Amino acid sequence: MAVTKQVGSSVKRVEDPRFLHGRASYVDDLHLPGTLHVAFVRSSHAHARIKSIDSSAASRLPGVHRIFTGDEVSKALKPMGIPFREEVFPKSVFRQCAWPCMATGKVRYVGEPIVAVLAASRYIAEDAAGLVEIDYDVLPAVVDPEAALKPGAPLIHEDLGTNVMMKVGGGGGDVDAAFKQAAFVLRERFHTNRHAAIPMEGRATLAMLMPTGDITLWTSTQTPHLVRTRVADIMQFPEQKLRVIGPDVGGGFGLKCHVFPEEALICYFAQQTGVPVKWIEDRREHFLNSFHAKEDIVECEMGFDNDGIVKGIRARIIGDLGAYSADPWPSPFEALQLAAALPGPYKITDYAYEVVTAWTNKTTLSVYRGVGLPGAVFVQEHMMDIAARRLKLDPVTIRQRNLIRPEEFPYTTVTGLNYDTSSSTDALQKAVDLIDYGGFRRRQSEARAKGRHLGIGISTYIEMTTFGTRYWTPLGIDHCAYDSANVRMDPSGGVVVTVGTFSHGQGHHTTYAQLIADELGVQVKDVNFVQGDTQSTPYGWGTWGSRSIVAGGGAVVNAAIKVKEKMFRIAAHMLEVSAADLELVPGKVQLKGAPAKSVTVKELAKAAVWSAWKLPPGEDPGLEGTHYYDPPPATFANATHIAEVEVDIETGHVKLARYVVVEDCGKMVNPMIVEAQVIGGVAQGIGTALYEHLQYDDGGQLLTTSFMDYLVPTAADVPHIDVGHIETLTPLTVHGVKGMGEGGAIAPPAAIANAVADALSPYGAKITNLPIAPEMVWKLAHPQSRGAGS
Repeated sequence: MAVTKQVGSSVKRVEDPRFLHGRASYVDDLHLPGTLHVAFVRSSHAHARIKSIDSSAASRLPGVHRIFTGDEVSKALKPMGIPFREEVFPKSVFRQCAWPCMATGKVRYVGEPIVAVLAASRYIAEDAAGLVEIDYDVLPAVVDPEAALKPGAPLIHEDLGTNVMMKVGGGGGDVDAAFKQAAFVLRERFHTNRHAAIPMEGRATLAMLMPTGDITLWTSTQTPHLVRTRVADIMQFPEQKLRVIGPDVGGGFGLKCHVFPEEALICYFAQQTGVPVKWIEDRREHFLNSFHAKEDIVECEMGFDNDGIVKGIRARIIGDLGAYSADPWPSPFEALQLAAALPGPYKITDYAYEVVTAWTNKTTLSVYRGVGLPGAVFVQEHMMDIAARRLKLDPVTIRQRNLIRPEEFPYTTVTGLNYDTSSSTDALQKAVDLIDYGGFRRRQSEARAKGRHLGIGISTYIEMTTFGTRYWTPLGIDHCAYDSANVRMDPSGGVVVTVGTFSHGQGHHTTYAQLIADELGVQVKDVNFVQGDTQSTPYGWGTWGSRSIVAGGGAVVNAAIKVKEKMFRIAAHMLEVSAADLELVPGKVQLKGAPAKSVTVKELAKAAVWSAWKLPPGEDPGLEGTHYYDPPPATFANATHIAEVEVDIETGHVKLARYVVVEDCGKMVNPMIVEAQVIGGVAQGIGTALYEHLQYDDGGQLLTTSFMDYLVPTAADVPHIDVGHIETLTPLTVHGVKGMGEGGAIAPPAAIANAVADALSPYGAKITNLPIAPEMVWKLAHPQSRGAGS
């Protein structure tokens, strides 16, 4: 073991950390008198034992109020993480590691927090953090998940005796028999790129101890109630005395549906010091310490007959989890979702998979927009194109021959997913027409004659959305997934809706107001929207998994229906008619067939509160309804994406010339918001396909810790995106809606990879690694370098 000393934090910052956010956090704008600011001393090593910590010089710096170490914190705070229930996944299948809020005894990745310095300003806290001295015994690091699985590999968690967190298999049918019937079996190895959510606003927390002993926590989150429950449990603090407020949030994308150590730590620090405590993540900390996503290795075999029909699939999926397992979504969920989704929208009857997830000395991996589906779709759709090329079939044709047809829904997949409805065949055809596929093929042929390389790539998929309670229960994760709403009409006819979901850019305030306006006969402008405060909203599970319009919208509509039913009872009493004979029109309730006999919504609202003598006997005053809606286990949206590219084989540059999406998310409440979500998702998917890559060296040092070396797409990199729509209503939800928030990000890696491979088809190119960097493209176009990019 090498012995080394760290002086100060490994995280170097510019003078004002606000400038590293891209956008200053809303929490950073909360100015509370006497606030202490936190700077963390983070590990400079990927794997090491902590020999000693000397914070004496830091504590003497004027303005430093308090210094906490992991040993002190561990006595007060429980470890992070929620395990699968053992009766579902026993310890032989799933091993839960201990994840301390701050490192104790050992560090397991670069950036892990070891010491927290609390000072009068962020500047002083940073200066003091730079004076903390830490001695280490450096241990060998392992950053390759396959190396981590080998006997004798350095153990990230010695007490468990293995780096395997989860190993599980599944599928159905008889793959061996299917492969014997196949004309040929393709075998490819794919490696998806480790990247991150990169929201415009990083994470931010501020906690304040109240005179009553209560704690208020402001935090940049997608799940305020979940944060309250988990932080209270970690602190062993009465949950009713913890108030969590989710203010305006500058992007989340799944990253912020987690609970983070900093949220518990800042609350604990406020409790111990008695003054407000604030921590604002800077961008380098975000790269080092916020969850990473989507690094999987997939060894896939697919058998085909001579007509291009898939006979069977076998896959081995290796997930790189990093050092710990996330809270509350166990980190293997990414690889498990990839396995479940791999059959896609196709008729696959024989499928076998094995999922193995490994701990490594990297930042922990967890869920981010799409969760497993971008990798699954990339593998499935590129294998389809490889098979089509071998059979000399058009990529459209091979998909048409394998897609589940509309009349075959509902359809139970080989992995047990129940596809309710889909329009995959229609979406494919509509996208082909929209991009003028035949015209492109003619232009491609003409361009090749002139030495230009144009390509077109198709990606069609079906996406699991919503994830109701009945989805999670069989998986053994101990939480629910209903959601909630309270709809209350005031005496003047205005409406306040409070919800358990959380909008961080999706426009819930508009969409929910539309739903309420339709149910109660009011105008959209009459609806006031409240979210994100656990003290004033009913318990809900926040926003993740493309669930809000289904779960949150279902709760909103049902709460509004309860209000409407009471309005009808009051109106019937006032008009001396039967409630069954009434109807709602904009602004009033009227007698069917005799609209002159009516009462306005405003009159009903005032009567319900101010005129108790006008209420039916036994009717309580007020117009208010609360509903907890548990959605179906899943709904399934679908889409087809088609990308058109031009590739410069001398520079490796990929230009996106056109991009078309045809999506089906059931009933669209607000088409403009749907399109905006799709376009934003495609932009992120372009980043996955072409740019974003968190790279480590062999010693576990992250090499991409700023936007100088971690690339994200800019406006110049995103082409005009044509979005077409199909509305296939599901019978399982209110109004037939399906989730759609993640869909735009799922298909671009496959569509763009297929388009680049199509452009380079004269060179026999296959793309099995992401991102598709210029050097990879150049090597694919130059046969003498073959093997380096595929």
